[in-house]
Amino acid sequence: MAEYPDNSSTRILSNAHYFAEVQHMLDEGKEVRIRIKGNSMRPFIADGDTVLLKAYKGEVLPLGINVLARHQGKYVFHRYVGTKDYKIILAGDGNLVLCESVDRIDIMATAIQHFPQNQSKPIDLSRGWYRLRGLAWYHIRLLRRIIAKLRR
Repeated sequence: MAEYPDNSSTRILSNAHYFAEVQHMLDEGKEVRIRIKGNSMRPFIADGDTVLLKAYKGEVLPLGINVLARHQGKYVFHRYVGTKDYKIILAGDGNLVLCESVDRIDIMATAIQHFPQNQSKPIDLSRGWYRLRGLAWYHIRLLRRIIAKLRR
């Protein structure tokens, strides 16, 4: 249910309503810009940054692309890092252990541009370099875990 705070033009929507509207706009063929919440995509995409999405229509996913997907009743914006048993494996860049397995039908959109808060120019996420560095970051998770333990 939407809430309307007094003296404000801001509306607060539940995730279900928000992402239903995002899905509706994607289904209409529109590109949708959303704000990222949380730190699961750090260091590349920070809390408060925005990304531009386009609808996923079943095409082959390039490894390393960022996707918006449904996972166990929630929505995740994570990187496509591989497949296992016909499932799409997603991982947040900031996650040291966690991965999500989803079906292709659970993928709502792919990210095409990233708008960092501290930059005026958007980043083209479809370029190979951005996908490659994200995959490299994913593949050194064990080393990152060890370093994190040593810092404690």
